Amino acid sequence: MSTLERQVGRSSVGRVGSRRLALGTLAEQTRLPTTLFLAAVILTWWVLSRRLGQYLLPSPERVLQGLLDLGASGELWVHVAATLYRVTLGFSLAVLIALVAGFLVAQIPFARMVVKDVTVILNSMSVFVWIVLALIWFGLSDAAPIFTTFMVTLPVMLSNVIAGVESIDRKLLEMARVYKFSAFDRFRTVAVPSMAPYLVAGMKVALALALRISVIAEIFGVSSGIGYMMNFSRDTLRTDMVFAWALVLILIMVLLEKILLDTADRRVNGWRR
Repeated sequence: MSTLERQVGRSSVGRVGSRRLALGTLAEQTRLPTTLFLAAVILTWWVLSRRLGQYLLPSPERVLQGLLDLGASGELWVHVAATLYRVTLGFSLAVLIALVAGFLVAQIPFARMVVKDVTVILNSMSVFVWIVLALIWFGLSDAAPIFTTFMVTLPVMLSNVIAGVESIDRKLLEMARVYKFSAFDRFRTVAVPSMAPYLVAGMKVALALALRISVIAEIFGVSSGIGYMMNFSRDTLRTDMVFAWALVLILIMVLLEKILLDTADRRVNGWRR
C-alpha cells in the first residue's frame, strides 16, 4: 500500500470517528436515549391500556386530557400550592435544625456522638409511625403532614451535615482561631463553605423524600393537596385522575431538581473550583 493510500485511509477513519463523536454529542445534548425510552414506555402503556381497560390502566391520551382539565379549571394550582406549602415548611425546618446541629458538632466534642446516635434512632422509625403520631397529636390539620415531612427528612440532613463537619480542614479552623474569629464566624466562614457540597447533596435526597412523604401524609390527614386528590380520585373510581396527579408530582420534582437544586449544586461546585 502506498503512502498516499495510507493517508487517505487514515483520513477516512478520522472523518468517521468525528461523525460518530458529533452524533454522540448531539444525542447526549438532546437526551435522545431518554426520549426514545420514554416513547417506548408510552407506547407500551397505550397497548396495555387497550387490553386492560380504562379503569385499571387509563390510556395516555385520557390522562393527558385529565391533566389539561385540571389546569384549565384552576383546581391544579390550589392543591399544588397546598402541597408545596407543607413540603417547604417541613423541609426548611429540617435544614435549619441540621445547620444548628452542625454548629454544635463543630464546637462541642461530644455533640457529634449525640447527633449520630439520634440520627440512627430517627432512621429506624417507620414513616407510618410518624403519620399515626402526627394524626394523634395534630389531628386533621396542616401540621400533621408538615411534622411528618420534618421528622422523615431530618435524619437525611443530619447525616450529611455530620459528613460535612468531618470534612472540614482543621488547619483552616486553627487559622481562624489565631485571627480570633468568634465561634459563629468560624462556623460561617470556614465550616459552612466546607459543608456546602454535603448540604446540597443531602437537600437533593431530602427534598425528593419530603415531597413523597408529604403526599402520603395528605392521604390520611388533610382535605387538600396532591395526596388528598389522588385518594379522592381513587374513591370516585377516576383512575385517570390518579395518573394525572402522579404526573403532576413527577413534574414538580423534576422542576425543583433542575431549577433549585441543580443551580445550587453548580454554585457550590463553581466556588470550590
